[in-house]
Amino acid sequence: MANKRKLRKKEHLKYSMLQERKSKRNTFKDVTILHNCLSEVTFDDIDISTNLLSIKLKSPIIINAITGGMKEGKIVNRELSKIAKKLGLAMAVGSQRIALDDSSAVSSFKIVREVNPDGIIFANLGADATVEEAIKAIEMIEANALQIHLNVPQEIMMKEGRRSFAGTLANISEIIDNINVPVIVKEVGFGIAKEEAFALVESGVKIIDVSGTGGTNFIAIEDMRDKPKTFNNLVNWGIPTPISLIESVNAVDNRADIISSGGLKNGLDAAKSLALGAKAAAFAGYFLSILFKEGPSSLEKHILQIEQDIMYVMAMAGANNLDELRKRPVIIQGKLYNWLKSRGIMI
Repeated sequence: MANKRKLRKKEHLKYSMLQERKSKRNTFKDVTILHNCLSEVTFDDIDISTNLLSIKLKSPIIINAITGGMKEGKIVNRELSKIAKKLGLAMAVGSQRIALDDSSAVSSFKIVREVNPDGIIFANLGADATVEEAIKAIEMIEANALQIHLNVPQEIMMKEGRRSFAGTLANISEIIDNINVPVIVKEVGFGIAKEEAFALVESGVKIIDVSGTGGTNFIAIEDMRDKPKTFNNLVNWGIPTPISLIESVNAVDNRADIISSGGLKNGLDAAKSLALGAKAAAFAGYFLSILFKEGPSSLEKHILQIEQDIMYVMAMAGANNLDELRKRPVIIQGKLYNWLKSRGIMI
């Protein structure tokens, strides 16, 4: 079983990178932040720090869950954690399920804490994890929070995946009640609608990562893994990231912090996410593609440019900090406007 999981993780890395090369991201094209011609911002005083509950973040940029569990995953996690340490970024590891079942996989996750002993690190398990497994995952990397991922489309497309998801919400609540770090509930690329965002908050969730469509597509990845292809007609399933973000922000009001992820590519995408109400913006596949193609130093420069671009947008919008950016008017057009109108959502 462990060897099969390692093979699957290798295939996921391989096919996600093939997918990334073909990706044409325009996820936030229907969103515009209103320009402020009377901005009185002093650029060097702009503050991009943020909070996720009690977790203080120097930057709103998060390196989201990618991998772990095999040799290649350990290499990736080591390089990403070096960058996270240098730039002061929060970072999540990939699902630790494999390490709970196979002790030889533990080092590929622990490397993140070894490289970055004082950093903000998120553990990661599926929504079917037990309380005991959640505690082990947290202790494995001395995590500051636990990501619980929701991945129904991926699971049902995998030959080896789960087929029953009964009791998911109750299980999440039980984990929240029995661990001592914040829980982040995240999708894996198919988005979270307002109904489910509300249900999560009602069950005690305080941080939600929407992870909408526009980035890594696990239906497409499982389609590539399963020959002959059988899922072509389902690859567009899901909720686009800006729509999921707006739905979730409106549903939870101030009862939870929202992370925007899924197809973000640059500082403008991140700034639009933050203006729409996200407390942070997370990147996964896009960062990994830069790491693989151009190396760690190039990824580091790219992240710094993302932060710089966020600050440029804030200066042009007249925002000294992210709270002020969230108060700036945002114009919604096109498909995004029509979706929100049909859903009865006004921003």
